[in-house]
Amino acid sequence: MQTLTAAWAQKAEADLDTARREIRVEEGPNYDAVCFHAQQSALKYLKARLLKADIPFPSTSHLVVLLELCMDLEPEWEVFRPHLRSLNHLAAQLEDPECNPDGPMAAEAYSLARAFQDKARAALEHDAESVN
Repeated sequence: MQTLTAAWAQKAEADLDTARREIRVEEGPNYDAVCFHAQQSALKYLKARLLKADIPFPSTSHLVVLLELCMDLEPEWEVFRPHLRSLNHLAAQLEDPECNPDGPMAAEAYSLARAFQDKARAALEHDAESVN
């Protein structure tokens, strides 16, 4: 895997690790952080996949915009469109001080990002194997 692609993938992993740690906190969990890091993980995996294929992408955090750019590479990722849209919507809501995600919302965000992680990892690994 190219150095920059690997760096994006490592950042994606770190974001999901942070979300996982925070969702396990028993006293005073920060559900905003879980939702934010879940969205960021998906964002960074999308960017890693695009970078791996040398596809330029805009400076955006809109997951569906980046997903669109990945569709020729990973058409099976279409099933993630509603999930990525949901993560994107939730991340945007976090900017509202009256938005207070609860445990179930945070668990759903983490679950969606985790499912996407599995497919993104597989695509990045498969792509690396086909180059070698």
